[in-house]
Amino acid sequence: MREMTHLPPARRVIRLFPDYGRDWPLWEDSTSTWDIGYTTDPETYSLSAGLSRDIADWNALWVRNFDPFDGWASDLLRTKWEAVGLDIAARLRNEVAAFADVSYEPWPLQM
Repeated sequence: MREMTHLPPARRVIRLFPDYGRDWPLWEDSTSTWDIGYTTDPETYSLSAGLSRDIADWNALWVRNFDPFDGWASDLLRTKWEAVGLDIAARLRNEVAAFADVSYEPWPLQM
């Protein structure tokens, strides 16, 4: 009889991007190892209170200042959102490094 080998769990990939109607810009596809749905929140990953607050503020900045037809309210706000997003992505990567990778997808920057 052949010995069964167990594969390690698939590494998770957390996607970071805003979308309309969502309080949290955190997403993850379920896998056979991690059945968590698609939309997630900071509690899903046990994120720190500081990072959770900054993610909420970053998302709120986008909601208040980005229009899907007209784009950003100003170049200054777009630049601020971009800089904060890069910082959040780096901090998120640090906090979930033990079990997940982060895919930062700031699609509104092109508009």
